[in-house]
Amino acid sequence: MTEIREKHMAEKVNPFTAIWLQTRKAVRYVIDAKSAGYAIALILLAGIGSGLMGMQSSGLNDSIPTWIILLGALLLFPVISLASAAVIAALYLVVGKLFKGTGTYMDLFKTTGAAMIPYIWLAPLLILWILVSPDTYFADPFAVAQPGGGAIVGAVLYGVIAMIIAIWSIIIHSKAIGEAHRFSAWKGFFTLMIPAVIFGLVIFGIVLLFIVLIAGATIYGG
Repeated sequence: MTEIREKHMAEKVNPFTAIWLQTRKAVRYVIDAKSAGYAIALILLAGIGSGLMGMQSSGLNDSIPTWIILLGALLLFPVISLASAAVIAALYLVVGKLFKGTGTYMDLFKTTGAAMIPYIWLAPLLILWILVSPDTYFADPFAVAQPGGGAIVGAVLYGVIAMIIAIWSIIIHSKAIGEAHRFSAWKGFFTLMIPAVIFGLVIFGIVLLFIVLIAGATIYGG
């Protein structure tokens, strides 16, 4: 085991390119050779891309100037991303232990940073799109008529790219978690999905409870 670990540490790769097709090798290199500060930098940068993805077709520029949106994205999303990654790493640690995983919290934290590299690649493209044509980025292309259908074409193209990145991101995360915990990518996939499902159910329960309380207050208040 020691020889295998030393071999991985000696084999240098560029995480920014290797993460796409050599996920396990890239993650192992980040875990063994990179510091926590390196992982934090990855998470902060990736937060910009993931945050901007979430704002696409949001219509925010109708009420907020584009430069304020970008400034907020550069300042706020990295902080949110770092806080989320700290919690997510703990969840991956706990759930992974159920599958007999051997990773530590720091292993999973570094892994989370490495697995978010695709969003770093995406960030400059999204920022460029926002700067060149903020209306087509933030507006609903199917609700706003555009000459030549430019908004629709842009939305479809973006949708295809976003879907590919989302699917590949799941694959990357599954392999990355598997490498950190020293088990299969399938176990990594379930380690990834179980917290997501639980979190989704919690949010659904909170929203449902809120609706029930509002409905009850309306009935008895009327």
